[in-house]
Amino acid sequence: MKAIFRILLLALVVVGSTAAFSKALDADAYQICMNRTKHDRLNCQAGCGMIIQQCYDEGVADINKKIDILISDIKSKNGAACSALATNYLSEASRMEGGVENKANNLIGWVGSELTLNFARQRLDNLGIIMGTCKQ
Repeated sequence: MKAIFRILLLALVVVGSTAAFSKALDADAYQICMNRTKHDRLNCQAGCGMIIQQCYDEGVADINKKIDILISDIKSKNGAACSALATNYLSEASRMEGGVENKANNLIGWVGSELTLNFARQRLDNLGIIMGTCKQ
C-alpha cells in the first residue's frame, strides 16, 4: 500500500513539475523573433537596433492579440461584473504604463522597450487570473 502511495505521489510531482515548466518553456513571439534574427544581429553592420526593436514590437503585438481574445472570452463567459473588472483593469494599467513608458523611452538603452513588453505580459497574466477566478 505504501509503495502504491509513493508511486502515485511521484507521478503527481512529475506531472506538476512538467506543467509548471511547460509555461516557462513556451517561447513567445519576442523570443521567436530573437531566435529567428540571431544571425542577422550577429552579422549586422548598421541599423542593428532596428532588428531588436522589431522583435519587441512583434512580441507586444502578439500579446495584444492574445489580450483581445481573452477580453472577448471574459465578456462572453464570465459575466458583466467580470467584464467590467477586466475593462477597468486595462484602462488603469494603460494609464500607468503610458506615464512610465514616456519617461523610460527618454533613457539610453532598451529599458523602454523592455518595460513595454513586460507590461504587456503582465496585463495578459492578470487578465488570465480574472478569467480563471472571476465568476458572475
